Amino acid sequence: MHDVDLLEAHFFEQLQSIEAMIKSLFFLAISLPLIGFTANHPEDIEAKWKVSGTSRVVVEGQSNVNEFKCVTIRYEGNDVLTQRNDNASGKMILEGAINMKVKSFDCENRIMTRDLRETLKEDAYPEITVDLVSIVLPDKEGNCHKVDGKAEITLAGETRLMDFTWEVSYPNSQKIRLSGNRELKFSQFNIEPPSKMMGMIRVKDKLLVDFDLVLDMADPDGTSM
Repeated sequence: MHDVDLLEAHFFEQLQSIEAMIKSLFFLAISLPLIGFTANHPEDIEAKWKVSGTSRVVVEGQSNVNEFKCVTIRYEGNDVLTQRNDNASGKMILEGAINMKVKSFDCENRIMTRDLRETLKEDAYPEITVDLVSIVLPDKEGNCHKVDGKAEITLAGETRLMDFTWEVSYPNSQKIRLSGNRELKFSQFNIEPPSKMMGMIRVKDKLLVDFDLVLDMADPDGTSM
């Protein structure tokens, strides 16, 4: 009789183990598709856009005696921006960094060009970076869609997060044009505006920076199509 009780107890232990195993397998069978869905569908990358060499940035400022304008005369980078689908909002987001060499700016005046490069500490910080944190692209193609976004500007080693309003246009299905401007101050980046002749000529703190970025659709590896 005692042996029968032991057998019954052992049988029920095995039965409980089998039931637990079946429940685990059932849970796993339900969970795997969900895990696979999450892993395979993160915020999907929809396209990549290479910054064209025709892009340019214009910096305008004033001194106490005249005005000046400095323009990037050649963009030499190979920067690629990413267009992704934000699953939470369902919107298309454009993001990525654009790096411009300080030496690419020409102020149409040799002395002013030299002074600007020295002021921006070109030797220590040879590049200016504009990191587009999030630009919400318009739902349809067309011209002059106004969109808001943020960008991190790095100047002379100092980085500041700033709000921007951009104009987005689509010259064709393979190209995006992104335009926007923003008032900056030397002092925001802990930069002392240049001065000459013992302070008799002084550049004002305020600058207007105008961006005209041309983006060409790129292959997945970032090369232009």
